[in-house]
Amino acid sequence: GGLTRRNRSPIVLTRRLIVNIEHWIYKTLNPVVTALLRSPLHGIASGSLALLHFRGRKSGREFVTPLSYTREKDTVRLVSAHTTRWWMNFRGEPAAVSLEIARETYAGKARLWDGDSEQLRDGVRRFLSALPRDARVYGIKLDANRRPVEESLAKAAPELVLVEVELD
Repeated sequence: GGLTRRNRSPIVLTRRLIVNIEHWIYKTLNPVVTALLRSPLHGIASGSLALLHFRGRKSGREFVTPLSYTREKDTVRLVSAHTTRWWMNFRGEPAAVSLEIARETYAGKARLWDGDSEQLRDGVRRFLSALPRDARVYGIKLDANRRPVEESLAKAAPELVLVEVELD
């Protein structure tokens, strides 16, 4: 038989447990990574990690979160899983943000791509082609040229978000 409410329950509980563990890991490691990126030792991670500064869409509170990034001229790309929540602040109109990259601060406007679309897939392709080590994090296979395998990207895309920051 198919999945019923009764036998689906352990799957839901396991997913919630994974999300809670992931949240705890981020909450524990983010301050450490933030301190590293602001220290004289930032060169260890500054090539692929940046600090994103933004305001909460509802609270107006300022947040800072370390994220993997790629940059093409004045476009910075950030990719994340739906299970994280920072990206929810970019729903709607593009939002003013700043990025700390290698201890330099850049202002820009952040736009969210949420939900499978060609724009999201193109941004994720560009992101992973520039930073292939992150493919494993999102369960995306790479081909021999270290480019995302389209079938793998198609499977992962509904669970991903892309934030593109156009620098001022």
